[in-house]
Amino acid sequence: MVVVRCLGCLTQRRGLKALLAPTRSTRHRYRHLTHSVVDFRRWHSTGSWVPPTEGHETGITIYNTATQTKVPLLTQYEGLVSWYSCGPTVYDSAHIGHAVTYVRQDIIRRIMTRLFDLNVIMVVGITDIDDKIIKKAQELGVSVQDVSEKYEREFLSDMDRLRVCRPSITPRVTHHIPHIICFIQRILDRSMAYVAHDGSVYFDTEAYGDYGKLTLLPPLRQPSTEETVKKSERDFALWKAAKSGEPYWESPWGKGRPGWHIECSAMASHILGAPLDLHSGGMDLIFSHHENEEAQCCAHHHLPQWCNYWIHTGLLYTKMEEKMSKSLSNTITVNQLLNQHSINTFRFYCLLSHYRNKIIYTPASMSQANAHFKRIQSFLQDANAYINGQYKCAALDEPALKQKLSETRLKVKRSLADDFDTVKAVDAVIDLVSLGNKELQKKAEGSSSLSWSVGSSMVSICSYIYFIMEDVFAITFPKVSDASKLSVKEGVELTDVLDAVMRLRGEVRTFALLQGTHSQELSKSEKEARMKERQPLLKACDDLRTDLLKNGLHIKDHPKHTSWAVTEERKG
Repeated sequence: MVVVRCLGCLTQRRGLKALLAPTRSTRHRYRHLTHSVVDFRRWHSTGSWVPPTEGHETGITIYNTATQTKVPLLTQYEGLVSWYSCGPTVYDSAHIGHAVTYVRQDIIRRIMTRLFDLNVIMVVGITDIDDKIIKKAQELGVSVQDVSEKYEREFLSDMDRLRVCRPSITPRVTHHIPHIICFIQRILDRSMAYVAHDGSVYFDTEAYGDYGKLTLLPPLRQPSTEETVKKSERDFALWKAAKSGEPYWESPWGKGRPGWHIECSAMASHILGAPLDLHSGGMDLIFSHHENEEAQCCAHHHLPQWCNYWIHTGLLYTKMEEKMSKSLSNTITVNQLLNQHSINTFRFYCLLSHYRNKIIYTPASMSQANAHFKRIQSFLQDANAYINGQYKCAALDEPALKQKLSETRLKVKRSLADDFDTVKAVDAVIDLVSLGNKELQKKAEGSSSLSWSVGSSMVSICSYIYFIMEDVFAITFPKVSDASKLSVKEGVELTDVLDAVMRLRGEVRTFALLQGTHSQELSKSEKEARMKERQPLLKACDDLRTDLLKNGLHIKDHPKHTSWAVTEERKG
């Protein structure tokens, strides 16, 4: 029997669950939890999740994997969120399965910062030493560093293109080897790890005693011959003894390199401390990666709970409902994605399902996302044309539009506060767009029915949609003002040039379509003859519209006038 120091007192270790017995009710435990010896024992005896002590409210309810229920998101410090996310293992190009995870996390981060005024300190760890990286380097005949640096640059570039905000810090495993070694030594000192005969170090899940907080553990199986070096099948490597021809670092236990799970724990603890507010990753990381992180961090820090909130994103599947994975050779790179679809379409695709749900990638699902984007874009183009005097309609119902905007703002914030429900938030915005379109499509009956003022409702609606879609969701909609970036020379705005072109084109179309004041006096045969004669003019107007669209300028012909807008580029 091993005698160790546990939280400042000497006890005989027979496993935490056997040693530590509950003494108070769950409600009392939640209200009065501190990091005292008593509370540590009480928590480990039940395996329960415990809200942060004296946590600060954020106004957000979050689904916590540790409880499999929605709980209020409380932070240790007011207005500050410490968040660690597992980053990529940089041995190959990122695919859109990775992209979905990081875009969804980016949307959650933006919701927190833009809508709930939280300062998010986000750390995304980069695994730059791994079996797969070593194998890739050997295949290419280059160094491990060459491989990891190439694919790290590519990954960060891909995320930039997808408008994923850069992390606050991006630590690399090879830069934190001393911290990792110290982290492992502390666990050994606590008698919750052991050194195998080959110099590898393993976490002792039985000595820890509370393994399996995040998921039901799979049943134990008979270990294979090569696994007999471990005391239990569930034990996992903290340090891997070096093999011939592999990179290694010196350690108290011999030459080797870190195990996968310890890397994130050591880097997160070194930068963010403990406990941690939030930890995220894909659903496939719950077991065993995140389970192992929680266990080794609790053992290292002597805390009953290392991470207060665990969130996991659903995985991406193909049309065959097969998980997208490099091992299945069914991946689509970010480059391949952006050769077919715009960034706006892909981010909208991520919005149209809850972040916890699996997501299926099909042409139909991308078309649906693009249709939603185009619907909002078309409304904003018409609304901006109306505001700028290019689009005429009957007077708008100002009270109804303002009331709808107020309801939408409330629905959107409530939805996003409820575990970041982007599906309901988008539905609310689409409802607002529908009413806006309905108002803009009201036909004017003579000049007397035209509004002498655009009012504030349409301006307010456009402003809100730009805020929620661009600032919060990072989906951009070109504005008329963007045309000023294309100025032909200093002092000459392209907007003025286009207005003049539109006036000329409008006059030509009116003439070609026989819409002048004398057209009513012509007979049917005369009209047909003149229409045929003027057909080349109409074609020239259509050709101009097509040519301008190729250059990002969209002309829209209405019954009695024409408007124009800057449109998004088709690719990347």
